[in-house]
Amino acid sequence: MKNEHHHGAQLSPAPPLEGEANASNGRRRQKGSRLRPRIGPPGGVLGSSLLVGIGLLLQVSAAQSADVVFDVRIVRGNVPQNMRAIRVSQGDTVKLRWTTDRRIVVHLHGYDIEKTVQPGSTTEMTFIARIAGRFSVEEHKPKAQGGHSHSEAALVRIDVRPR
Repeated sequence: MKNEHHHGAQLSPAPPLEGEANASNGRRRQKGSRLRPRIGPPGGVLGSSLLVGIGLLLQVSAAQSADVVFDVRIVRGNVPQNMRAIRVSQGDTVKLRWTTDRRIVVHLHGYDIEKTVQPGSTTEMTFIARIAGRFSVEEHKPKAQGGHSHSEAALVRIDVRPR
């Protein structure tokens, strides 16, 4: 008999009632016999092993990812040379803390995050580095007729290395 699933519990045939036969002793079960929930994970030992394996994999991958923080300073529209290259690993939670001497709008391409940075305060740009590759952060300059343009050079380049 095929097992049925109901709300996550696996159902199996109820044991025969007194005087009732079951398929294992060669007689047919009576019409109207009930199914009762069987306690335990679906799939028996194999299902249990699979669930434990998935749990361990999630723990290992969480242990491999990191929270990384970078303080990025913009002076007269430029980031100092020693702050322009940022390297992280795929899966890391990345926090860029921006400061500036003038109002500026920064845009992280590939992740499509845009933040306005004001002088005298710190603006955070946080994301999970899910996509591997090289991504630039550029200044968005508003145009008089609407839209925006980009600065000639990237303020920062972020390299996301695959795990």
